[in-house]
Amino acid sequence: MPRKATPIGRGLGKTIGWTHRNSLARRDVKMLNAVQYLKFDDAGLHISMNGQPQTLEVDTIIVRAGQMPLHSLYDELSDGSMPVHLIGGAHEAAELDAKRAIKQASYLAAEI
Repeated sequence: MPRKATPIGRGLGKTIGWTHRNSLARRDVKMLNAVQYLKFDDAGLHISMNGQPQTLEVDTIIVRAGQMPLHSLYDELSDGSMPVHLIGGAHEAAELDAKRAIKQASYLAAEI
């Protein structure tokens, strides 16, 4: 669910983009773009698409927030009321490694 309105996977090579989109579609992953994130609470993740508010019933949210170490959201959510994890560039921005971040995210998602 990227914020940008361009098609998901644009910029990937034709073969790799098609392969990833096909793999996700086989797993019934719904891909949305041009999403504005509003909030999350017990009802779910509140978003807006094309000015239309929606609430997605979710039990897990994974935030990909960039590659700069900014721990304020993590610190705020680490009060013990819910499990939170810090991985990738948010955990260690030195020597950024996309493969390492993807591996960490994959293992964490499988564990959750």
